[in-house]
Amino acid sequence: MNTLVKFSLKELDLALQSNKNEQIFDDLRQVSRNLGIFYLVDHFVDELLIEELFELSKQFFALPLEQKEEIAMIKSPQFRGYSKEGGEYTAGSKDYREQIDLGTDKKPLKWDLNSPLYKRLEGSNLYPKAFPRLKELFLSYQAQTNKAAITLLKAFSKALELEDDAFDKLYGQNTYEHYKIIRYPAAFDNNTQGVGAHKDGGLITFVLQHEEAGLQGLINGIWQDIPPVKNSFVVNIGEFLEMATNGYLKATIHRVNLSAKQRFSIAYFLGVQLDKDIPIFKLKEKYAKDAKGVDTDPKNPLLRNVAQNYFKRMIRSHPDVAKVHHSDLIEKFSFA
Repeated sequence: MNTLVKFSLKELDLALQSNKNEQIFDDLRQVSRNLGIFYLVDHFVDELLIEELFELSKQFFALPLEQKEEIAMIKSPQFRGYSKEGGEYTAGSKDYREQIDLGTDKKPLKWDLNSPLYKRLEGSNLYPKAFPRLKELFLSYQAQTNKAAITLLKAFSKALELEDDAFDKLYGQNTYEHYKIIRYPAAFDNNTQGVGAHKDGGLITFVLQHEEAGLQGLINGIWQDIPPVKNSFVVNIGEFLEMATNGYLKATIHRVNLSAKQRFSIAYFLGVQLDKDIPIFKLKEKYAKDAKGVDTDPKNPLLRNVAQNYFKRMIRSHPDVAKVHHSDLIEKFSFA
């Protein structure tokens, strides 16, 4: 199976409510196991909200660099805020994109060097003063995408024949949700890496693409274009879902290539409660026999503790921010 398919969240939700249409859950399981990536349509996220969010992001990225850096990530211990082109790394190489990183907006917790790691990660977003509307739009978008993601997780419970509340132990009061509002420049000087090849953290990722192509998934060993489909999300299986199913579901390796024109995108990563370890679900034997464990790189191992895994990723992605705010963790989470 190499062709990407579309799933309607509306149909999945109706099937969950009626306990009927087993075929749609079987299809969801097969696609998520074999490809790890698909389109999601009829997702209940307001199309006008999406368009306004894209329009406002274009206006922000058109500002002079000095104004954008008023909310520079270097100011945030929680890795929130703006980073310029080349300001983030994947597998040691620069990603040529600029972006605003946002998360679950909460009052920062007090912590010291002996505190549990998760306490360092709860905090406030940095919003640009020039665009006060952005906060209102983001919070609406966050609420709608979270509702869609939770519905999809319930569909995964059904598809894997787990208990209806199987995922309740993974998300809840201090679940970390991560968002990126992104602009990729047009290709320049032989630079083509918008984002290097990687798997996403978290349970699932929703990616909105605005007109320009560039996203590719590594499907059965072949890089395949994942072109934009209007008013749809590209859904990627994340590393935590791969871990929770002991490798039965596979997190998708993907990348973004720079194209001839600038490109805009919004990514949403549904995470897990920051103070938890990822459990391994007890799958039925017909699925468990195909769960062969998680694909992992010794130089970039997956860690079951959520906060540790997050810091490992962010310290590598944003070493400048880590050096300022979390220098005590740099050596601990270096596996090279």
